[in-house]
This record gives sequence, C-alpha cells and structure tokens, in this order.
Amino acid sequence: MSYAVMRLQKIKNSGALGRHIDRSSGGSISVPENASTNTVLNNIHWDKKGNSYTQKEWTEFSKTNPLSKRINNEIKERYSLDKKIRKDAVKAVEYIMTSDHYKMNEIFKKPEIYSQWVKDNKTFLASIYGEKNIISMHLHLDEQTPHLHAIVVPITQDGRLSCKSFVDGKRDLAEQQTQYSKLMEKYGMHRGKEGSTARHQKVNSNYKINTRDRA
Repeated sequence: MSYAVMRLQKIKNSGALGRHIDRSSGGSISVPENASTNTVLNNIHWDKKGNSYTQKEWTEFSKTNPLSKRINNEIKERYSLDKKIRKDAVKAVEYIMTSDHYKMNEIFKKPEIYSQWVKDNKTFLASIYGEKNIISMHLHLDEQTPHLHAIVVPITQDGRLSCKSFVDGKRDLAEQQTQYSKLMEKYGMHRGKEGSTARHQKVNSNYKINTRDRA
C-alpha cells in the first residue's frame, strides 16, 4: 500500500534551505550529496506566478533572487502592521509532498498524470493559505524518490504574518494530513497511521522528464 506523504517545516531563517531546494548557489548549480549530478537538470521549478523554469533557468533566476530574498520581499510587500516583526517569527513554511518510490515512478510515467499531481498539490496548499501565499514550488527529480517542495509565506488577509492562523498545533496538522490523503486517493495513495514517524523509502530514479508545465 502506498501512502500520501506530506511534511512541513516552519522557517525562521532559511539558511542553507534555499540552496537545497533551488539547487543553486551564487549562480552555479549546487547538487547535495543525496542527489545525482546526472539528473539534476531534470528538476523543474515554479515561481510565484506559476511560471515554470528548467534547472538552468532557475539557477540564473535564483542568483539574484535567493530564497531568503523571496521570502523577505513578500513580507515587505504585504505585511501591513506597524508592529515590528519579531526576530524569531515564522517567516515561511516549507512543505514536502511525495509517496514511496514505486508510486512516484508510476505517476511520472505519463506527463499528464504528474502534471495533474503537481497542480493538485498546489490546489491543496491554496485551499489552506491562499494561492498568493505560495511563493515557489520545486520538483526534485534528482534524488532517489521524486518529491515536491513548496514554500509558503503565512500572511493573513488582513496583512499579519501568522503561521498559527493557518496551522496551529498537532490537531490542525493532523487535519491537513487527512485532507491531503483524501485528495491523493485518486493516485492510489492512502493516509498513514496518525502519529507515525515512518518515512518514505528512497530508491534511485533513472528517468528523464522533458515536459514543462504551468502549475
């Protein structure tokens, strides 16, 4: 049985995370130890507007627009309170969506299926945060199991930076897991056991994706 895997991480300081998800540093492609230099160029990235980029294009884009800048610019443009943002505030949330290697390879056999899977993941996040809070998405095809990263800036409709307004504690997270699993059922994925700490299995991927889509 394949499970729908969705994990999130609160970001206070993006640090090296940007280099990892962008696969770039200072205008050069950066490949982590757990990724393959042979398939890194297959990665696909999407900006805030949903425009897709090849890895080479995104490496050039992120040279002047690293993750920390993208997050801070979004907050600067849309944060509307006079109150100064705390240094330890959650500035963004990273989501990772995937399943086991067998299921992900099954999805990626047909471009129309993987394209819809990416769109469904974006739809899920938009239903929680609103589409404008999704500032980038990153499809990694260079690691053992294909997976999607998404970066969300938790800004409320009234201009507050508040992660708790969208996900407040384990109960909200559990509900997100349930709703996400329901959305993934059409791909043959199911909800894992609540409270489980199991992680998806990583196995080498050896295919190439050439299709570029608007998420």
